[in-house]
Amino acid sequence: MNSKIFSLITKNLHTAFSLPKYAKICIDENTVVDALPWTPARYRKFKDAVEAELCLPCEYRGTLKDIVEDLDQRYLRRFFGEIWKPRTDDYTYSGWTLVEEVQKHNPQKVLDVGCGYHPFKGRIPNIVGIDPYNDQADYMVDILDFHMHRGEWDAIIALGSINFNSREDIEKRFAHAVDLLAPGGKLYMRANPGIQWKNGPYVEIFAWSFDVLTELVEKYHLKLETFKQESAIGRLYFVCVK
Repeated sequence: MNSKIFSLITKNLHTAFSLPKYAKICIDENTVVDALPWTPARYRKFKDAVEAELCLPCEYRGTLKDIVEDLDQRYLRRFFGEIWKPRTDDYTYSGWTLVEEVQKHNPQKVLDVGCGYHPFKGRIPNIVGIDPYNDQADYMVDILDFHMHRGEWDAIIALGSINFNSREDIEKRFAHAVDLLAPGGKLYMRANPGIQWKNGPYVEIFAWSFDVLTELVEKYHLKLETFKQESAIGRLYFVCVK
């Protein structure tokens, strides 16, 4: 769950019900927002305050957790579909040089997770791109909902796409990528160590580190083949072998 959006809504709910007579109201992820004792004016003020931050309309129905997950998906869809632009030229290890790095192993099945505008299509043979937010992908689907050729992908590329929300969310996606990978296959990843995007303030960036990576490598029985820093951009690049 996106903790930034959760905190934004929670803060504004506490503001809306700050009077002493509402002291017994419990606000947590299971709070049914539309069941709170709203007045039309209070609801409008709350709604306007949140929408001014997110620039997303919403009718606040259901639990706080459900509302946050819905807003998170719509915020990401708008950010990656309308605002974010690729910077492939700027990366030393995970930019265009990755084409040759992947090709030298002659993979028969290559999966690009969160492919964005699908820049490697036509450059890397046998590549399939998935992305839930960009219609340039071969399949507009989240990695957790993608099960095609499970355990058969010789190479999986995930350049900044397994990098959002909590450690739990990260590990689910990392584990699923490992599950999709063929024995001996390679996982090529670029990761953000926690640098926030100014033009996407409510995108929650997970802070990858060498320690986090080595924990996951050990847990999922991988070999860490490469770990480097994309120094000019402040990102991490690593290759794991199943």
